[in-house]
Amino acid sequence: MKRAMYIGVLLAVVIGTAMIASEPSQLYAQGDEVSRLRQRVAELEQKVNELEALLKECNEAQKSRPNTDYGWQNKKNWRNLEVGMKEDQVRNILGEPVKVIKGVKTLWYYPNFYGGYVSFDENGKLTGWNEP
Repeated sequence: MKRAMYIGVLLAVVIGTAMIASEPSQLYAQGDEVSRLRQRVAELEQKVNELEALLKECNEAQKSRPNTDYGWQNKKNWRNLEVGMKEDQVRNILGEPVKVIKGVKTLWYYPNFYGGYVSFDENGKLTGWNEP
């Protein structure tokens, strides 16, 4: 009986030692996995940053390039106007006006039932407009 008990205790010690010995390797394996995952997350964050930078670049390029399809007839073109633009810039966006009235302010009219026009100051800078 003592021998069986001794063998049981010995077996428990051996199994316990084996379990303790295997736990650090599992911990190292988990540590390696965590390290790999952290590295992968860092790589993906870098790719996201690069893609966001490209998207920002594309959006800025789109804003700086006016849509001149249909000139003054396209609402998007009117929405690309900005106070302070020069006459040439406005002409590139909206096209040639039908009527020009020069005075203290210069007014360009575009042929529309609703009366689209732009106004410029004495220096030829856009001061305002009325979309058709």
